[in-house]
Amino acid sequence: MQLRSLRAAALVELVSLVVLLVNLSTVHLEPVTAVMGPAHGCAYLVVVVAAWRSASATAMVRILALLPGVGGLVVLRLLTDPRSV
Repeated sequence: MQLRSLRAAALVELVSLVVLLVNLSTVHLEPVTAVMGPAHGCAYLVVVVAAWRSASATAMVRILALLPGVGGLVVLRLLTDPRSV
């Protein structure tokens, strides 16, 4: 999977988590939860699978991909910037 797909999934994962948390702390609308919950879960799974399938991913990168919400962004940073590993 290309970094472009990983970048999109990481962004969807983060945005959906923020929307879910804002919804939970304010009005808690059921339709928002019904749409954003599965979107967040799917994006999380795409990030984890993409990180584990990446040929350049170290064990640390694969473990950090399991962090919900920010794991995708951390993985992107580690895979694109060779100085950060």
